[in-house]
Amino acid sequence: MQGVLTLSRIVWAITGSGSFLRELAELFIKFRSVCSDLEVAVALSCAGKEVSRIYGVLDKLQYIASDTRYGGFYIDQGPASWLPLLGRVSLRRYDMVIVAPATSNTVAKIVHGIADTLVTALVSQALKSNTLVIILPSDYAEVSITELPCRIDVNHCIKCYNCLSENFCYYNAIEISGGYPMINYTKCHGCGKCMLKCPYGAIKCWETISLRPSQEDLNNTLRLQKIRGILVVTSTAEIIKKIKHFL
Repeated sequence: MQGVLTLSRIVWAITGSGSFLRELAELFIKFRSVCSDLEVAVALSCAGKEVSRIYGVLDKLQYIASDTRYGGFYIDQGPASWLPLLGRVSLRRYDMVIVAPATSNTVAKIVHGIADTLVTALVSQALKSNTLVIILPSDYAEVSITELPCRIDVNHCIKCYNCLSENFCYYNAIEISGGYPMINYTKCHGCGKCMLKCPYGAIKCWETISLRPSQEDLNNTLRLQKIRGILVVTSTAEIIKKIKHFL
């Protein structure tokens, strides 16, 4: 792990988990507004791109990524698309790689030395180049709290079908299934406007639920903490605290 850093460039890598995602995006937006000199590259796994869209942060990420030489917006489109960012990490052009949120699948791959996605390859190259890695696992405790994307509660829906009108959803993401409206997540952009428009409160967004990770997932998080060069955190506040510390 590096000693004293003068932080100027970071990579924020996102995987396919909605845990903390909306909170992270808002915090990074605020942080970038007061630290304009900090260069940020945003990297998304394939699932990370889809989840970011569904949770309404994909467009916001474009503003978080710096329009500079070492900034940019990177989406996993196969190994050829990894090379520019991996090369820069290998050459220690970045001071820190942040993986947040990290799915249990991503954590397991890192623990077992598998680097077959953009995000896991970034971690692998960061460790080889002695670049600090901060990871926020989505499954870090016996009971984890996460947010749900927008959904239609059939217990409150009266089948008025107003949500199917062209003016209701800009992305035409609401369709009929089994007689009830449903949200097509391949189209949804997580704007949340549908929740405000439904007069019956049938559309719900960002509900929190409790999940119980498997013991194997929890064990992998413990193994992750023992890897030299990786710092595991359990909240968005810890990430911002670490960034401020190095700044």
